[in-house]
Amino acid sequence: MASVLPPMKALSEGEKWHAFISYHGRDTDQATELLEMLEANGFKCHLADRDFIAGVSVPDNIVEAVKGSRRMVLLLTKNFLTSDWTKFEIIHGVHKSMMHEKQTLVPILYDIQEAEIPDIIKNINYIDKKHMAVTDKEFKDRVFTALAAPNIPMQAALDVDKAYHGLAWSYFYGYLKLILPGFKERVKKSEYWNEDPTKRRIVPRLIILLPDSCFCWSTLTENDPKVTSAGRLEPFKANRAGNVAREYRNNVYKVEAPDKEEYYCVVEYATPLLSMYEMQQGNIAGLDYVQKRFQKQQFATNLGQILSHEHAKECHGTFLLLSYNDEMPDGSYKYPISELLTTKIKELLHEEVTKKPPVDQDTPATAAMDQMKLND
Repeated sequence: MASVLPPMKALSEGEKWHAFISYHGRDTDQATELLEMLEANGFKCHLADRDFIAGVSVPDNIVEAVKGSRRMVLLLTKNFLTSDWTKFEIIHGVHKSMMHEKQTLVPILYDIQEAEIPDIIKNINYIDKKHMAVTDKEFKDRVFTALAAPNIPMQAALDVDKAYHGLAWSYFYGYLKLILPGFKERVKKSEYWNEDPTKRRIVPRLIILLPDSCFCWSTLTENDPKVTSAGRLEPFKANRAGNVAREYRNNVYKVEAPDKEEYYCVVEYATPLLSMYEMQQGNIAGLDYVQKRFQKQQFATNLGQILSHEHAKECHGTFLLLSYNDEMPDGSYKYPISELLTTKIKELLHEEVTKKPPVDQDTPATAAMDQMKLND
């Protein structure tokens, strides 16, 4: 099935190109391949090797190219990260976005990981090309959508852009703040607990899964047959919003490691992610794939900041936030979660034996909670 090019808004006054392609000189072949695909589909693009004006300095060429382009496509490669010129281009692209209050950058990951994305653009949604060819329908559709989208002022999109903020706080106050304070004690009362840390096969943490797709399997066994239901912890009861003695139940899963060792954990998805997934699937919320990925990243960061704050001390050391990319090359979400879980469980068990300080996130929060604008 051929890709359908989204309708393009005519270039505005002062715009010469739909996209300025930012790349390292050693990646000219990849940049040219992308250019040819885009121009064959009706986009006007700027490529330095072809369009820089002779006799004009490189910085002046870059400034004019960024100024005259609606979008800036970043070919993020290991080469790209080493160049001062590409850093200069990013800075001007970010400056343009801030000046016009419009998101204009389109990062494409070629051979780098998410953790390697420059800090200045870490919160911008990206297209992961590592398992896609330029001619693949999925890749073309994502790039076409990003380039053809109208320049919507940031303020006009705040209702969608801030969805993660309310979801993170609701998840904390409506669920985590209730179950986490007594969570360790409930694990220690279970049949899976062993007082000898050298023989222990379960950690007293709630492992919260944060998949990039936001898709949440009904049971973890559907995702990975090496993760099977083993039982439940003792239910936690609380009077809540008119529900008397409402019960909160947490499942215990048995996880088979690659070496056939068996471990146990209390693990579940962060349920607000399923809302984000369904918001993308439906036609009411107006959340597209790119926005959903941004929402997920911001939700994970926001949640980590909330749970790490000094006013949530009763939650410290009772959870593990586990982010991972579950979007597999075959298009499924069948991520081998058993391997990730056993790796993290072993790390936590080792910390208990060696008495190392607890780690609550697989990556630290990007900013201190008390620096957040809580009323945004």
